[in-house]
Amino acid sequence: GAKPEIKALFTDGNTKDLKVSFLTPEERQLFQAKVIYREEDENGFAETKVFESRLSSAQGGSSKDPYEVFDMSIFCTNQQHARDFARFALKVRKDVDHGIKFTTTPQSAMHLEPGQYFRYYSESTHTDRFANGVITDDGTIQTQLDLTAGTTYDVYYWKPADDSFNEVKKAQIKILDNGKAPDTFRGSVFTIAQTNASDRVYKLESLVYGEEGFVEVAGSYQPLTSTGSLAILDWDDDYFEETPE
Repeated sequence: GAKPEIKALFTDGNTKDLKVSFLTPEERQLFQAKVIYREEDENGFAETKVFESRLSSAQGGSSKDPYEVFDMSIFCTNQQHARDFARFALKVRKDVDHGIKFTTTPQSAMHLEPGQYFRYYSESTHTDRFANGVITDDGTIQTQLDLTAGTTYDVYYWKPADDSFNEVKKAQIKILDNGKAPDTFRGSVFTIAQTNASDRVYKLESLVYGEEGFVEVAGSYQPLTSTGSLAILDWDDDYFEETPE
């Protein structure tokens, strides 16, 4: 339940060349963990044991998920250790879905070491696949959105029928009192720009000196619970179905 100690803050102001890489469906395939460990017997022979665990059905797990075997018998000598590892591996597979890489100054990353946590705060302009539509020649707006008359929206728009209009432009569109669009936007395709702030925590995976004296930082996403603790360590018993052998 402890909150991760954040060692650095990165924003749009002290980073560049941000790259986000999402894991493939194959890399996020849920599984059933089979952990092999060793049970010691004083003045006797050690016995190999197996501990099985999977996510509950409520968490997306299934008895049909493929097995992944982790042989920890060389060093793992108790069931609790095997149980903790299985739960950690299952939660990482379920909750961690992407990583980031960016460039920053040495001063911004000088206190970081691999395995530590940092926060990345970014404000980016993007679009929503449902926040778009078409404006006909008479100004009628055809869209799934409920646009309010008299309200101004930030949009990207393009007129496909106008050969001289060969680029996408950004502008503000104010919906007229009759619910139609002004003359400037008639005959165009549009999408509403949305500005959202993202605030996420990442675990530092690597720190490498790059070109021109900058530092390349790579981190893996670490989702948090509502209390600010790490979701991959949220091991509520209801999340798992386990079979000790």
